[in-house]
Amino acid sequence: MGRWTMRIAGHLALAVALSVLATACTPGPKLVAGPPVIYPLPPDPPRVQFLKAINTSADVVPKRVGLAALVFGTKRELERADILVKPYGVAVHAARIYVCDQRNADVKVFDVKAGAFSLLSGKKGIMGAPTGICVAEDGYKFVLEAMAGKIHVFDPSDSYVTTFLLKGTRVGGAVAIGPELFVTDVRGHRVLVLDRSSGKTLRTIGAQGQGPGQFLLPNAIARDAEGNIYVSDHMNFRWQKLDRTTGKPLVASGEQGDAYGTFARPRGIAVGPDGLVYVVDAAMELVQMFNQQGRVLMGFGNFRGAPGFLELPAGIAVDTSCLPYFRKLIHPCIEPEYLVFVVSQVGDTRLGVYAFGAPVPGVERPVPPIPKEPTPAPAEPAPKPPTIAPAKPEGKDEPSAPAATPRP
Repeated sequence: MGRWTMRIAGHLALAVALSVLATACTPGPKLVAGPPVIYPLPPDPPRVQFLKAINTSADVVPKRVGLAALVFGTKRELERADILVKPYGVAVHAARIYVCDQRNADVKVFDVKAGAFSLLSGKKGIMGAPTGICVAEDGYKFVLEAMAGKIHVFDPSDSYVTTFLLKGTRVGGAVAIGPELFVTDVRGHRVLVLDRSSGKTLRTIGAQGQGPGQFLLPNAIARDAEGNIYVSDHMNFRWQKLDRTTGKPLVASGEQGDAYGTFARPRGIAVGPDGLVYVVDAAMELVQMFNQQGRVLMGFGNFRGAPGFLELPAGIAVDTSCLPYFRKLIHPCIEPEYLVFVVSQVGDTRLGVYAFGAPVPGVERPVPPIPKEPTPAPAEPAPKPPTIAPAKPEGKDEPSAPAATPRP
């Protein structure tokens, strides 16, 4: 191999060791058996830890206890509606996790604060195959059906309001900023800016092409604290940051490839409260993290066979509201700052919950066992990736970021 790829021998060796320790999901937050899965590999400092998988309502709703357990038993019988069959998009708001399930024709709602589970539309039959969701700061939800060109609107109490129909449009992703809703038009290679209350198109951003501010099959979209938008530019194999008012391109990062900093099939995108940019790659099955200059910092989710391994990942969301309910699962070597939720369409981790944070000085991180006979190294030695020292953007300090990429 001429390039340093994601599936390096060191990661595979670690995965073999950890795969033996993987266990099935059980109700309520519970530590994964064996040593925690932490990224990147030593000796780089710990930054991201896989916490748990959410596959069914039983992973959030606690077992029955007391009289209820005596009468009805400790476990509820799971129905198809309780299971994530083919999830895709995800959003988190006020300690409630919303996951689009295309096969179940609804959005599953996991309330980690209340330990409850519900369906967003229930038995109303509103949705066909939901693929994306965003939640505005005021709690309004916008659920997308890509192929139907529909956007279903729900109010802060999760009650259905209306449906926008965008004829001839394949909607990819959406993000709400103030009174406007920014929607990627996959077929039109642009971003539509809609009035949130009426669904009327106010203006468009971008056009088909490969230049700055142009798109080829844009899918996911996100925002930062300042209101800039970030677009996963699928067939340009990159992500772009743009001014939401003028459409002016501010940053573009990525090219086609199979190494860190490149993409094979970019999907979901999210921006942390610290400004770090998270981009899902469905083909390489990992999440890459970038700073505000577009420099890749590290990746996670690609320890094949280990708990939290991503399989055909799609949607991603970052959140702080759920952190208190998952904090007890976080190893002392990481001081958590927020959570990252990543959807896999198949596999044992349909919704993976990860914690991002800073390394705690003086606390030793656990080192997973490495097999005596690791997977053979590539015929041609893979070069070590460079350690990246993030540069400070003009006018303000750079947010805290991982110190280096994972080592082979």
